[in-house]
Amino acid sequence: MSTKVRQTHRPATRPRPAPTRPGRRLLPWRLLAASALALAALVTAVSLLTAARDTPRPAPAPALTATVATIDGQAVPVRELNLYLAQERAATFSHFQQKYGAADGPAFWTTSHNGQTPAAYLKKHALADVTEATVRLRLAQRYGLLADSSYAAFLAGWRSENARREKAVAAHQVIYGPVQYTEPNYFTYILGNIDFDLAEKLSRTGVIKTPDSALRAYYTAHKSEFQLGHHTSSTTRGTGVRTLTFAEARKQVAQAYVSDQYQAMLADLVRTAKVKVAASVLAAVPVDRA
Repeated sequence: MSTKVRQTHRPATRPRPAPTRPGRRLLPWRLLAASALALAALVTAVSLLTAARDTPRPAPAPALTATVATIDGQAVPVRELNLYLAQERAATFSHFQQKYGAADGPAFWTTSHNGQTPAAYLKKHALADVTEATVRLRLAQRYGLLADSSYAAFLAGWRSENARREKAVAAHQVIYGPVQYTEPNYFTYILGNIDFDLAEKLSRTGVIKTPDSALRAYYTAHKSEFQLGHHTSSTTRGTGVRTLTFAEARKQVAQAYVSDQYQAMLADLVRTAKVKVAASVLAAVPVDRA
């Protein structure tokens, strides 16, 4: 008996096609340009932040009470120096404008001209001014015209004087001068009075001697300063000038001689004053403020 084997014919399996990869889509050129600009901006921002971090920041302005210098042992606060910075600022600007053609602007004070910046020039002259003022104040204290020559004592006196004036005005009392002094004006007023009183005190105590021989020599050298205008006639408008004799002008001669001697003495004391500057404080004092 024969057995038939049925063979099942399976259809041939077709190979599956490989999946197609989607083609790359090119970015629009505008998007590429925007990306490039964004990247450039990011790089610039990082560079600026790095530069700002690496650039040393200027030191903060020192306190007004900080000592910027000592003159013959007396401390000079920043607040006092500021008076002279304000006083010398216009002259400094004029000097650099006329000599170097420097123009006003953010870089004016820090731009070097022939090795010197306007800021350094201004501070140098302000220090010279405050040195002279300190010498005068100390001399006045030495000869009993001031109880305290410090700037703190001056500020206390200034506030007290303004309070006195305010009360006088409120009470309808007569006052001479301004109703209120500004700090710079009162300081100038005090120094002016000190000069007159100190010269007189030095003469009266014999520190400045006024021998007759010295006064006559001074009169001879300055005769043109001791003249008197007078009418040539009581009925005419004509005037003439007559030089006073020594006897007539003796009082004026003595005053002028003492004043000159006082100024010479003061100049010598300023020249020999021991000035110690706190360099870091001085460097941090701003100069571009009104």
